Amino acid sequence: MFLSRLYDELQIPVLGLVDSDPYGLKILSVYVSGSKNMSYDSASLTTPHIQWLGLRPSDLNRYQLPDQCRLDMTPNDIK
Repeated sequence: MFLSRLYDELQIPVLGLVDSDPYGLKILSVYVSGSKNMSYDSASLTTPHIQWLGLRPSDLNRYQLPDQCRLDMTPNDIK
């Protein structure tokens, strides 16, 4: 609600700096569309205009980041 009000009333851009892994993407998706637990009130709690700030998975190859900067996904990450 706070982030939506910042954007709606003050026109301040909302940026999300999250990890480029399944957990970071999940956090960003909750800000964009809400969580299952709060689905009854998602309209007032979401921030659909949030912009992703940071690396995307496709950037790893584009910018030739070395393998030591990458972590393999675990079976839990893949779920």
